[in-house]
Amino acid sequence: MSIGRKTLKAATATAAVAAAATLGAASPAHAASTAGTMTPIGQSPAHATVTTQSNHFSPHIIGGTVAYNPAYVQLIFGQDGGTYGCTGEAIGSQWVLTARHCVDGISWMDVYYSNSTTNRGTAHPADQVGYSPNGDVALVHLASPKALNSYAHMTSSYTPRQETGTIYGYGLRANQTPTDHLYKANVEINAISTDAYGGEALHVNGIDGASNHGDSGGPLVVGGEIVGVCSTGDSADPGSNTQAGSNYASLTDSRSWVQQVTGI
Repeated sequence: MSIGRKTLKAATATAAVAAAATLGAASPAHAASTAGTMTPIGQSPAHATVTTQSNHFSPHIIGGTVAYNPAYVQLIFGQDGGTYGCTGEAIGSQWVLTARHCVDGISWMDVYYSNSTTNRGTAHPADQVGYSPNGDVALVHLASPKALNSYAHMTSSYTPRQETGTIYGYGLRANQTPTDHLYKANVEINAISTDAYGGEALHVNGIDGASNHGDSGGPLVVGGEIVGVCSTGDSADPGSNTQAGSNYASLTDSRSWVQQVTGI
């Protein structure tokens, strides 16, 4: 099997051209912080608010079905001169789990708690970001708490094995067709691979849907718990292939770091 290194964040309409040239993993030279520490970031510029979706914007899943979960959030951020989107998981009132390449070198980030991509609701600014010393896993800290009735649950430890899981993401559908909601898809975990930063990853292939550009940071869920976050795809453009492969950074190796930083 060929395992690629195409990170799965996506550009907004204002950075569509730049996105075509920057879909690879963010360079460690542009790290947001020293591994394991949290670093302050600025606020979003007024013009960065996105109210409509383009063919190059937002996390998306090919196939799958509509999903509802207020703990699975949309991340909009400034990075390398462009405006991009990733998926995140609210694990506490001020903490969001995502992928490291979604925070590497960012200047600002807003978090949206709506499952709609056309009506995102209120922007909740982040004030700090940091990443794990073990692979493509990161944390986002909100400037102010956002209370939910329940938060995403993380595994304490996951032993990779061949079984089914569920992935979640926002935005475009197959062949860049716009969507307006969070989607989920069933996948098969079938190998151990590596993520964008050389950490251990879980390789998956879609059963009734697959991840695609912009799905970065989105969860791989097994038994109601997050076991990995979306890092890279096997193909630069999976088109309408609902069985496409991707690599989810294993949460197990970063779980103690997450607990140390957040207390969760």
